[in-house]
Formats: sequence, structure tokens, C-alpha cells
Amino acid sequence: MEAGRGAPLAMASAPDARREELSRLAARLVALGAIPIAVFCGAFALARAALGVTQQAQAFTWMIALAAAVGAVFVLARRTARALDGEVQVIREAVRHVSGGARETELPELDPPLEGLKRQVLSLATDFQAKEQRLQERLDTARQQVFFLTTHDPLTGLANRKTLEERLESALANARSLGGTHGLVYLDIDFLHRINDAFGHLAGDELLRGLVPVLKASLREEGLLARIGGDEFAVLLENCSADYAMQVALRLRDAVQAWQFEWKDHAFQVGVSAGVVAITRLTPSLSAIFNEADSACFAAKEQGRNRVVAFHEAQGAQSMRQTSRGWLKRINDAISGGAFTLLYQPFLPLAATRVAGAPPRVEALLRMSETGGELILPMSFIPVAERYDLMRTIDRWVVERAFSDFRRLARESGRERPAEFSINLSGHSLTAPDFADVVRELFTQYGVPPSSICFEITETAAIANVERARGAIEGLRAMGARFWLDDFGSGLSSFNYLKHFPVDGLKIDGLFVKGVARNPLDHALVEAIQKIAASLGLATVAECVESEEIAQRLVEIGVPWGQGFHLGPPGRLEAVIP
Repeated sequence: MEAGRGAPLAMASAPDARREELSRLAARLVALGAIPIAVFCGAFALARAALGVTQQAQAFTWMIALAAAVGAVFVLARRTARALDGEVQVIREAVRHVSGGARETELPELDPPLEGLKRQVLSLATDFQAKEQRLQERLDTARQQVFFLTTHDPLTGLANRKTLEERLESALANARSLGGTHGLVYLDIDFLHRINDAFGHLAGDELLRGLVPVLKASLREEGLLARIGGDEFAVLLENCSADYAMQVALRLRDAVQAWQFEWKDHAFQVGVSAGVVAITRLTPSLSAIFNEADSACFAAKEQGRNRVVAFHEAQGAQSMRQTSRGWLKRINDAISGGAFTLLYQPFLPLAATRVAGAPPRVEALLRMSETGGELILPMSFIPVAERYDLMRTIDRWVVERAFSDFRRLARESGRERPAEFSINLSGHSLTAPDFADVVRELFTQYGVPPSSICFEITETAAIANVERARGAIEGLRAMGARFWLDDFGSGLSSFNYLKHFPVDGLKIDGLFVKGVARNPLDHALVEAIQKIAASLGLATVAECVESEEIAQRLVEIGVPWGQGFHLGPPGRLEAVIP
């Protein structure tokens, strides 16, 4: 009996032992993060204990355990989602810091692996900022380099001719308005071509670079030193007398003479011829400054080189004659030897894009090529050509060359009217009795449609013989060509000429366009020209559009077309019309 009583006790303790074992297993599963499994096992054990282990109750036990586990999973999922939502918000905040450019941020600590993800995001933010900063620095450097190249000579690093001309315009305006006096020293290196011929242009370039510190040291930071041509330099001395400009020129001459240029095993003495010009309220124009400077410099060369000569009335007339003879030979050589060339500068709409299918518009610009590759502007040789009655010959060369370029462009593009060309004409050609007949023959010879050609004339070109000029204009317009009045507004009788010449459009003088954004008077003049042109049905083009500020102000006024370095510099035809 003792044994019989012990058996039921052992059997009764078995469920308790089983429940304890299952509870320990559930606890271990919880510790492992398997909460739903633990809940299921615990619920199953409790159900078996409560209902017994009969087969009839076993199925029901499983159902109760399963329901408990599902409920636990649902509760756990909601709690986990709430926890994760907060951590996801932290990650979102880190991303916002990245997009906002923050390098450092204070964010709460997260449980792995989200803490690692957050730190990766912040690390990316730091890397992104560093790369962005490097890229911005490169862009800033590129902008500085582009600006430098537009205002400086790439060989010497000095200011270029464009920069000098801008400063000269300001000095001239100062002289006219305030009575200031300024000086220009024009320097031409003696016999540089001999070094180029004997040792090559690399030697010549090295000589020019070597001269820069010599000239700067002698100037003592006075004035603007610029390279304006192959072997030509200039110094603008603001607010100084003519006598002081002469002293500076002599100092520069002596410094260059004392310097010795060495190239490989050779040493050379270098000389410089200089011309000095005073800029006063009586100075008529920028071109006059350069003409006087060139005349004085030429006189220095004629007197034996390595000299300094100041320009004045008596000497100026003599040196001008000497200069003219030199230029006369160069012009004749250019006509016969191919030293003349054409560049093209585009006209572009200011307010909107060009109409689809409309041909581009360009202006043909005459240049003279130097041996070293430098291009000489017309202001240097046109006065001599006019004096010796060579303008008709030059104009014919320009027309023929432009027509030839047009024909080549038409063949390459397969279009009858690939572009519209504007060609400048002098008064000598416009008033010649046979000019219209000559142009008619050239239209036929080169197969150029007259409607694709626009001739530009200035007021001074047309005033010599108004009746003959008007007859030529009417004859060419009858063929289909168009005429524009160039530099409109520069003369005192600009508006009066509109009554005498049947033109199709006006080019507003760049002198007014440059000041349209900041000078109320220039703004009013440009606005008046535009209103009158519009009332007469004439097209308008603004010259010297050199900045976006000027372009926007012209758009406000209503000027439809512009031309200038801001819109497109002169270049070869294939570069301007790809």
C-alpha cells in the first residue's frame, strides 16, 4: 500500500515538473528575443496543466496556446512599430541635416543597427560638404581665370588693349567733365623682329616676358602698364602733367636700355622708342589718342630709335606724314599679299530666342594681320587709306571676301540663305558713280541673294554727297539689299539724316549703350532713339553690350537686338556660325 500511495504522487508531480521545464524554456526564449515562441510555449503548458493531458483535451490545448501566441505577436508588433517610428524620425532628422549642409549635429543615441546607420548618414554629410567646398573652390578659380584672360595679356600677364581702352575712355571722360590732365606713354620695342627671325618666336616671347619686371620696377607702381600689340606696350598715367609723363617715358627708356636680354649663349641690348601724348579736355576721341601716340612713336623711330618724342601740333603734322607713308606701304602690301582678313561678330536678340529657322546675323569686321599673328584694328590704318583714296579698293576687297565666305557657307550648309551678313561701307565707295553696278555684278558672280546682305554706313560717310549717297542706297535697296545707319546718335544731326536716307534700321552708338544702366542721360537718349525708330518702322541694334546689366536695361527700353562682347566676341566665321 505504501508503494501504491507513492505512485499517484509521482504521477501528480509530473505535470508540475513539466510546467517548470516549459517555463524555463520560455524564459530562455524571451532572453533570446523570441517572445512569440515563448508566449506560445507558456500558454501551451498552462493549458495542459489546467485541462489535463488526455487526447481529447490536447487539441483544445493547442488552440488556446496558439491564440495566446498570436495575441502576443500583435501586441509586440505594435510596441515595436512605435519604437521604430521614433528611431526612423531620428534617421530622417540626420538626412535633413545632410541636405541642409550641416556638418555637425546633436542627435540622440539609437540602438544598433540604427545607430550605425545614423552615423553613416552623418559621415556622408561631412564628405558631401567637403566635396561641395572643393567644387566651389574650383568653380571660383575657373571664374577668376576666365575673367583674367578677358582683361589681361596671356603672355605677359599685363592688362590687355581692351582694358587699356576702357581706362582711357574713363580718363577722357574725366578730362572733358572735370578738366583733368592725363598722359599716355606708347612704347615700341626696337628690332624685336630681328630676334624672332634669328632665334624664333620663343626667344621673342621670352624677351617680352623679361621686360615686364624691368618696366614695372621703373614705374614704381605708377599708372596702368598694358601690352597692346606684338611688340607694343602702353602706360596710362592718370592725373599728371605732360611734362611728368615725359619724365616717366625717359625713365622707362633708360631702364630698358640698361637691361640685357640673354638667350642661350647670346646677349642682346634692347632699345625702346616711345611716344608721349597728353589727354586733355581738347582730345577729340580715343582713336585720336592712339593716332597721336603712334605718330609720336613713329617719329622717335625715324629720329634714330631708342628715343622719346612728345606729340604736339607742329611735330604731329610732320610725324603724321612720316607715319602715313609707312602705313601706305603696309596697306598696299596687305591688299596684294593677303594680310587683310575678316572676322565676324554676331547680332543676337536680347529679349527672346531667335525665331526657329531664321538665319543667324553677323557683321563682317576688317582686320590687318601682322607677321607675328597680331591683328591690327581699322582705326590704325583707315585714316591713311582715306587720305590716299584707297577706301574704294579696300571696300571692294571686303565685299568680295564676305561674298566668298557667304558662298562657302551656303555650300557647306546646303541652304540658300545660311546667314545674314552686314558689311560696312565708306563714304568714298557709297558716293562713287559706279558703286551700285559693281555690287550688282558681285551679287551675280558669287550667287549671293541680295536679301541676305545689309550694308552699314555712318553719318560721316553719307554726308559728303547726300544726293549721290541716297541714289546708291536706293539702287541697292531696289535689288533687295538693306541699309543700316551705323553709330546712330554720335552726330549732331543724327535724327535729321533719317529724312534724307532710306534706311531699314539703326545701330545705336555704343557710347550711349555703355552708360545706359547707370547714366540717366544715356538711358534717356537710347530710349528716345528706340521710340523714334519704332514709330518709323525701323529695326534697332544696340552696340557695345558688354554686360548682363546693360542687356537687361535695353530689354526694358524695348531694344530688340544687341551686339557686343557679352553676347559674342568677333571670331572666324566657322566659330561664330558652327
